[in-house]
Amino acid sequence: MIKVTAMALIMSPLGVLAWATFGILNVMALLGNGFIIVVNGHQWLQSKKMIPYKFLLTTLSTSRFLLQMDSVVGHFMYLIFAEIQKETHLYASRAEVVNFIWMFLNMVSLWNASWLSMLYCVKVTNFANRLFIWLKARVNMLVPRLLGISIIVSTVFFFPSAAKYYRKKKWCNLTDAVPRNSSQREGCNDAFDVFHFPQLFLASVNFGLTLTASCLLLTSLWKHTNNLEKSGAAFKDLSTQLHFKVMMPLLVSLLFYVLYFPCFVLAVGDIFEFGRLERWASEIVLPLYAFVQSIILILTNPELKKVAASILIIRQRAS
Repeated sequence: MIKVTAMALIMSPLGVLAWATFGILNVMALLGNGFIIVVNGHQWLQSKKMIPYKFLLTTLSTSRFLLQMDSVVGHFMYLIFAEIQKETHLYASRAEVVNFIWMFLNMVSLWNASWLSMLYCVKVTNFANRLFIWLKARVNMLVPRLLGISIIVSTVFFFPSAAKYYRKKKWCNLTDAVPRNSSQREGCNDAFDVFHFPQLFLASVNFGLTLTASCLLLTSLWKHTNNLEKSGAAFKDLSTQLHFKVMMPLLVSLLFYVLYFPCFVLAVGDIFEFGRLERWASEIVLPLYAFVQSIILILTNPELKKVAASILIIRQRAS
């Protein structure tokens, strides 16, 4: 149960700061991902085709954009309904839709980020391994298909939890007029807890894939530099530059991912009540990660960086 009213939370200094920070980060995340969607979408309309890297980049930004929109809607719904009565059927039905959309978009976003990291890894790493050689030749064709398969399998993975949720909800609706003890009331109020395990499991799998891709890149770079040392060759060869160009933004993204993952666990698990400092820390980190990764993707993509630079130059001249 929420122990503080929405209005009291907003009017407190901590509440004002938290809501302002959350709002600013969400707007910045929306702008960053929206920029990627517009630029890649415009190029796709012109050429009528999109390479796998741009496809993953566009779908990642689209899912992140919609995810942030859904998050903002959910928080505003809390502000509107919490002052009235959070347990009203109107709030519950709308919150249910918002939560389901958030879970799906978050799943799509995580899989996009993971397969984008794996695409970078396979394209850049230099391992004398038959599997990697086979993957290098087919990764452009495989990654979009693997993304689609991952989303379908993950959606099916949620079906047992969804069935359990609706059975629990049906039982609570049937016994709505019957007096219940505190544990039964708490069980009905926390019906969405059945989705905690599949969300955390899929997030852990995606975190593992991203971590694996980063470790493989570091291993490949270490082996490559060692070979250059033994041969006495210069370190500024094309392969080394490519390793660093891909590895640095991936490591920065991984650093924020390491910060994001525990906050995601706290937010999904509803470990802290809404309004507490610990809860706001996790709520703020989620849009921060989306914003930082969008900036990294823009700065490491020559086409996006060029368009962003031209926009800034035009604005400077206009001012």
